[in-house]
Parts: sequence; structure tokens; C-alpha cells
Amino acid sequence: MKVVLFGAGEVCQTFIERIPKRFSILAIADNNEKLHGGFKNGIPIIPPHEIYIYEPDFIILSCLSRHFSDIYSQLVELGLDSYYLPFPNDHESERKDKKNIESQGVIGGGILKEINDSKNENGSLFYHIYVGNKFDEIRREFCSKSVNRHLHIGSGHSLGVEIYSILRWGGEWTAIEPFPRLGLNYPLHEHTFMLKELMDIFGIPYNNNSDIFLNYFSKTPYISGGKNSVSKINYFPGIKLEEFSDSIKYDVCYSCAVMEHVADIEAFVIKTYELLSPGGFAFHFIDLRDHRDFSKPLDFLKFEKLEWSDIYSDAGYFIHGNQLRYSDYKKMFLQHGFAIVAEDCYMNNSKDYIDKVSVNFSDEYNDLSWEDLEVAAVLFVLEKPNIIG
Repeated sequence: MKVVLFGAGEVCQTFIERIPKRFSILAIADNNEKLHGGFKNGIPIIPPHEIYIYEPDFIILSCLSRHFSDIYSQLVELGLDSYYLPFPNDHESERKDKKNIESQGVIGGGILKEINDSKNENGSLFYHIYVGNKFDEIRREFCSKSVNRHLHIGSGHSLGVEIYSILRWGGEWTAIEPFPRLGLNYPLHEHTFMLKELMDIFGIPYNNNSDIFLNYFSKTPYISGGKNSVSKINYFPGIKLEEFSDSIKYDVCYSCAVMEHVADIEAFVIKTYELLSPGGFAFHFIDLRDHRDFSKPLDFLKFEKLEWSDIYSDAGYFIHGNQLRYSDYKKMFLQHGFAIVAEDCYMNNSKDYIDKVSVNFSDEYNDLSWEDLEVAAVLFVLEKPNIIG
């Protein structure tokens, strides 16, 4: 039987050695573009969208179990989920991974399984914890001032960044989520339970006789840890950033894969600038790929802007509200007063794909620069200048 492995990391070697001899490994798929074109044990490493070329009988996930949910979702997007073949985990690698996570203080082992089990089509708490860690690394690199007030734009369905980050770094966090009921089932009671567990793990005091609660339906909701609590979370569901206001300014604001879904991006940028204090920082990760099919990242440029707006501007969550490219966002930030401190391009579109698809672009996009076509995802680090006088 012919199989393709998914995952070329350190665990992959163990899977190669354990796969029964009756399985023939055709290729190893991986999301790390730097590995594409290389080999592992003589087996070619390919991008996931090329799996179909090999016509495997099965796909086996050769990675740690905490990545299974995300990769399976990717297989669903690629139309390859029917090829997924469950295969026993490598228990030794799983044990080392768990020990490594705990040694970094990332999260307590007692709640790790519970968090992994909470994964569903709406994302997971673990994913948001990962994002929170990455944003904080970036914040510490570029932002030397003390940070007390954080604004998370588009917090998703778990409040994972806030629940986790607030316990490690303190301060006050405000989360805005325009589409909180997208997945219908919103297990807030599970997250408040996890909050208690995390407070115990990190030694944050709270009154055991009082419930930690989230007043979801109020417009002034919060999670309280009792009179000894040192931090605060404000959660605003069902409201867009453009409609949000606060009399007190924020030191830092974050968004991850949010801006591409916004129809009125200029209003979004203006509001972000308005909410930040002078000298405040904004961190925006933007996924520029066509979300209808990530394997065809530029296909939505075949539509004219007005046509796209008529069809998708109110789609909200899964589809782009705009068709802006890398240079458009950059120009927008500068136009409305931000200084661009740093930018990091995370993914690139291939030249072969660009050459193939660009012949069918709408006239409005025929003159796009090579950089605008190549950059598939970018992180912008922005600063609101500290104006004196």
C-alpha cells in the first residue's frame, strides 16, 4: 500500500522506522517551505497541496498528537481527509514533548490533554496560547516601555490569549470578538474552569469561595478572580472594532488573521490608531491568501473589486472582506499616522503558480508588483508616534 506521511519534523524518523514493510512511503508532506524539495531518508519532502499528485492509498500523520487537529483540518480543506489513516502515536516522543512543554512553563501537564481535547472547527485554546506566546516574544523585542493595557482584536472562540497571557504577564486585557456565536456551541463554562486550573498552576491567588465568572450578556463583562485577583479581563462579544470605544488608551493591540476579513479596512486602521496611547504598539498578522482555497491563494484576484464586495463583503469570518495586498496595507498604515517598526513575510506564493494564475486576473490587478503577488502572509509591527507639543 502506498502512503504519504504528513510531518517531516523530528518525530517523522520514528514513524519511518515503525511503518510496516507492506507500506511504501511515496513522500513526506510538510508546511515548512524551507524543507520543500529536500529529502529525508531518501524520501522527497513536498508541500501539502502536492499530495494528490502521488495518488496515495493513505495519509499518515507523522507528528505529535497535539498537531493532529490542525493538520486534519488542513486535509479537509484540501479534500484529502478521506485518505487519513490513524496510526499509533510514538509514546516516547509524546512523553518528551509533554516534559519539554512543562519545563518551559508553557502550561501545566494536568490540563494539557483537556485543552487538546477541546479542539473543534472553531480553533482551540492551545492554538491561541501559542499565538499569545509568539506575540509576546515580538512585543518584548520591539516594545521597551511597560505594558499594562492590552487590546486583542478578534479573540476567536476561546479567549485563550487572554486567559493564558494575563496569568503569566499580568495587566489588563480587553478582547473584542465580532462573531462569537459562529460555531453555535460556545463553551464559556469550560474556559472559566480552565482559568481556575491555570490560576492554580501559576500560583495566582483567588477566593475559592467565589466563582470566577464571565458576565457574557452584559456590555461591561469581566472575569474576576475575587478580591485578591491582580488582573482583569474585559470581553466584548458581537461588536466590531469600528464600533468599539474606550476612554482609556491601550499600550498594545494585537490581531491575528483578522484584517483580511474586514471590509472597511480604513475605518479599522483609524480606530486602532485612535485606541492606542502615544508610543503604543500594534501587531497585525495578515493572511493574504484567498481563504476559499488556501492551495489557490491568489484566485480571488480574478474578481473585480466591486464584484467581490457585492458577493463577500458581509461574509464575515471565513472569506476575505477585502482584496488588499501587501503594499496596500503598508500604504494604509503610513497614511494614517503609524510608523512601521518592522515587517516579516511568513509565506510566499510560488513563481509557477503566479505565472499560471495571473493571466486570468481582473484588469485592476494586472499591474501588481512581484512582491504583492509573492507575499502570502505578513506580520506588521507598528508604532503610534509619541508626539510632543
